[in-house]
Amino acid sequence: MNGAEHPAGRYGNPELLDRLAAAYVLGTLGRLSRRRFERLVRSREPAARALKKWESHGAALAAVVPPVQPSSAVWRGIERRTGLGAPASCRWAGWLRPALGFACGLLLTVGVARLQPDWIVSANLPPQAVLPASYVGLLTDADGRPAALASSRRRGADLSVKLLQPLALPASQVAVLWALPKDRAPFRLGVLQAAPKQMLKMSDTSEALLSEVDELGVSFEPSADAAGPSDGFVLRGHCVKLW
Repeated sequence: MNGAEHPAGRYGNPELLDRLAAAYVLGTLGRLSRRRFERLVRSREPAARALKKWESHGAALAAVVPPVQPSSAVWRGIERRTGLGAPASCRWAGWLRPALGFACGLLLTVGVARLQPDWIVSANLPPQAVLPASYVGLLTDADGRPAALASSRRRGADLSVKLLQPLALPASQVAVLWALPKDRAPFRLGVLQAAPKQMLKMSDTSEALLSEVDELGVSFEPSADAAGPSDGFVLRGHCVKLW
């Protein structure tokens, strides 16, 4: 181990440990890097704490993040490499498809949140910043494709929205973003514009508004003061806590 890798130096950096723990949980570390990190976890308490935090994030998100259906090309590649396309293996394919679809949804949300923190909360975060405690919603379109990312710091009143695909707004209508609590009627968070990145000012902090919200949705309405979604949602997705 060279001097740059000594625990008192490089591996004493909390942000580096956080990135390594996230990559380990997401499965993006190479084989040798995984082994090094596992040794680090056994010998360094800060590394163990970072890993425990990201394992907790994964468990929490696993309970709420909806599955994402991989494309047919992805499935053909999996079946070609594993032999799941053969008739004798159909029972395994039936089990693997929903499991991998769920895993794709989990990795997508965690990966976007961890690897692009400036998308999540603010364009002012420094490079490689550790994501602060935030509420995050990943909304998908009718085909299950990620379409919008909404987030707010835990005690902030600003809601950052990044459109991951263009918002095709019908003429004479507005796009309203709704919070969807499990046991209460939807309530309006704000009106979305066509801009790829935008910031909405909420009526209260995200902790007050979103702590009991399970999902977010976008509907097209004739006016910005609509009392509720009138004709279903064009975008919808889970809202989760990341801390």
